[in-house]
Amino acid sequence: MRSEAHITGHRVGYRIALITLDAHAAGPCARASEALASDFPGLSIDVHAAAEWGENKAALEAAQMAILEADIIVVNLLFLEEHVQAILPQLLTRREACDAMIGVISDAAIVKLTRMGSLDMSAPQSNAMSLLKRLRGSSKPSTETGEKKMRMLRRLPKILKYIRAKHRICALGLWSCNIGWLDQMTMSKRC
Repeated sequence: MRSEAHITGHRVGYRIALITLDAHAAGPCARASEALASDFPGLSIDVHAAAEWGENKAALEAAQMAILEADIIVVNLLFLEEHVQAILPQLLTRREACDAMIGVISDAAIVKLTRMGSLDMSAPQSNAMSLLKRLRGSSKPSTETGEKKMRMLRRLPKILKYIRAKHRICALGLWSCNIGWLDQMTMSKRC
C-alpha cells in the first residue's frame, strides 16, 4: 500500500487494471474491492473488456489509460490479434514502471511481458523453468491415463520445495488449474 503521499506528494492508493476478453470478472473484482476497502484504503480494481473495444472506442481508450496508470496490470484471455495490438504499445511502455505485470492465458507476446519481482518471463530460460515445462507435458494427445497424470500432479508439491520461489509461484498456479481438471476427468472415467 502506498501511503507516502504526505512525504512525496504522490497519490495515496493502489491501482490494479484487469484487461480481459469480456466482463466476466467484473462482478468478482467489484466484490473483492469492496471486501478489501477497509484494509486497503484507496485500492482500485478496474476491469476492461476487450470485447467492447470494436464498437466502443472510449472503452479502448479507458483500457489504455488504465494500463498507463496502474500499479499492477493483469492481462487475461487475450488472443485476438486486434485486441493484442490495441494494448501492446501501452503494455511495453508501462512494463518497467509498474510493480507487476501478469499475462495469463493470452497471446505469447503478452505472456512474455510478465514481470513480478525477480520473475521475468522475457529473461532467458533457466534450468528450473526447463524442468517445469517438462513437468507440464506435451500438448500432443497422450496415451497416459488420467490416473497416471494425477499421480504426477500430486507429487508436484513435494518436488517444488527444491525449486526457487519465483518459479514455484508459476508451478503452483499451473498445478492448481490442472489438478481440478484432472480430478474431474478421472472421476468421469471411473463412472
